[in-house]
Amino acid sequence: MMFAADDGVITTASSTATLWLTSDYSLPSNITDVSIYVTIRNAVVQFCVVSRLSGRLGMIAGADDGYEEIVTQIGEAESLTAMQKIAVSICKAYHLANIAYHALYIPGAKVFNPILMLTYDPGWITRYKDNDYFKIDPVVVCGTKSFLPLDWAHLDRESAVARGFFAEADGFDVGRQGITLPVRGAGGERALFTVTANMSVREWEQRRVGYMREFQMIGHYMHDRIVELSGYRDGEPKPVLSPREMTCLEFAARGATVKQIAARLRITDRAVRLFLTSGCAKLCCTTIPQAVAKTVSLEMLRP
Repeated sequence: MMFAADDGVITTASSTATLWLTSDYSLPSNITDVSIYVTIRNAVVQFCVVSRLSGRLGMIAGADDGYEEIVTQIGEAESLTAMQKIAVSICKAYHLANIAYHALYIPGAKVFNPILMLTYDPGWITRYKDNDYFKIDPVVVCGTKSFLPLDWAHLDRESAVARGFFAEADGFDVGRQGITLPVRGAGGERALFTVTANMSVREWEQRRVGYMREFQMIGHYMHDRIVELSGYRDGEPKPVLSPREMTCLEFAARGATVKQIAARLRITDRAVRLFLTSGCAKLCCTTIPQAVAKTVSLEMLRP
């Protein structure tokens, strides 16, 4: 099944969907010195710790439980049209230039780049596809190889090809700043989730860390649901996890560290790691964020 973007709309034989987000956010002063990445496996868990401790996710203006509401809506979406409505509701709370979901590889798909959900100018989308910019786009080239978020400020802009590409993109208001989040799906999928903005350097620096924190998890949730709704995942029986495995994953989803989980359950750190590892294995996931996203999508765990 091939999804194509026309005039900013994602089309299939039976459905259409657009994906776009906006936001208004300032990074709270009490979390500016928080460590964002501890390890690849628990990066998103650290994001959750900050959001829970601060009492809100920050980027959703005026809604302490806005993040939980978004995740719940994503998990309950029954179609790409429903996903479109969810995205439209999110746009009222965010302030971004564009957002792009790009599935690079999905097992079973017979085409490259099987799903594209873009909010870019239709002229840029057409030019990008007609010239097969997938091969030269520094975001795609670097994102395909990376496990960590990519700040566009660190991408190659010196080579003639890169300068020409970004100059062209600027002409279509793609966004001066951007963050691309590599997504590794539970089913072996690989995707890129990108947000862009047109802000002052100071404002971008204030918001950049918050964007990485929040969209890392939202990107996983949206990827998981989009792939499922696109028909690339066959119905499978829910895996059976032990009570301890579920409890450890539940605490991890809330942002607890291994030591915090161990103290709460009165077991050793090593036992917690074993329960998390075995839970991920049963869910056919390689990371805790994947496992959390999958348990939510399977309605085994509430966000």
